[in-house]
Amino acid sequence: MTDDWDGDDETAAGRFVPLYILVNGRTTPRDSNLDLATQVIALPADASRLEPEYLQILNRCGNWISIAEIGAYLHIPLAIVKVMVDVLLEQGYLDSGSPAQQKVIDPGLLDAVLAGLERL
Repeated sequence: MTDDWDGDDETAAGRFVPLYILVNGRTTPRDSNLDLATQVIALPADASRLEPEYLQILNRCGNWISIAEIGAYLHIPLAIVKVMVDVLLEQGYLDSGSPAQQKVIDPGLLDAVLAGLERL
């Protein structure tokens, strides 16, 4: 017998509250643009009132991470992770996007690139 958790038996993961209660019975996120590849990152906020499962998600989101990765790290079914992430997004604990969407605003660098292009 193996100790690997397959995501089906919530008691095996040590949970006292079924996950569907944490998401108020929701089965899909309200944000229809969320998918398993959506990248999220934690925002500075007082999370002291959140349930432990939501805190675990926030703790994993110190850097950009996909919804699929969160589910894999925390051993939570992906459908539930999507809804939980959606809740955290709605409440302002997470931001979604992509690390590539971070804007690099360095006028010196832009001037150097422009000067280099003008020399061509």
